[in-house]
Amino acid sequence: MRISARTEYAILALMELAEHTDHQPVQARGIAENAGVPKAFLDQLLLDLRRAGLVRSIRGPGGGFVLAKTPESILLRDAIAAVEGGALCTPCGIKTADGSPCTRAATCALREVWQQIDEATERILSAITLASLIERQHRIQGRTMYHI
Repeated sequence: MRISARTEYAILALMELAEHTDHQPVQARGIAENAGVPKAFLDQLLLDLRRAGLVRSIRGPGGGFVLAKTPESILLRDAIAAVEGGALCTPCGIKTADGSPCTRAATCALREVWQQIDEATERILSAITLASLIERQHRIQGRTMYHI
């Protein structure tokens, strides 16, 4: 499985927004600089994240982007689906000579393995919230988060 730059950048942008606990809008330029994401690429990702209901855009002076949900309610799975259009894993790609799906699908041991990987990936990504990811980041950086 490969993680695309789209996925990684989108998650970094969400993490950057979640770090702004004052709930003030953050301009795309600031998100790009702090998250290390190319601005032009970020604009596309923010649109995808907005369509998925993960971020909101606020217009006008002092506008920008904010999380549309709490970091505790944003699952890593949802962030990935917002920019990738679905799961990271894909079904078996074997095709017949004429391009139709493989006829062995119902009796293929390899397909069972791919399904198990998909299920395990789904379980893991559904168990990680944006909040828990930020806590991990703080722990790695040696910072402590205090909740009031």
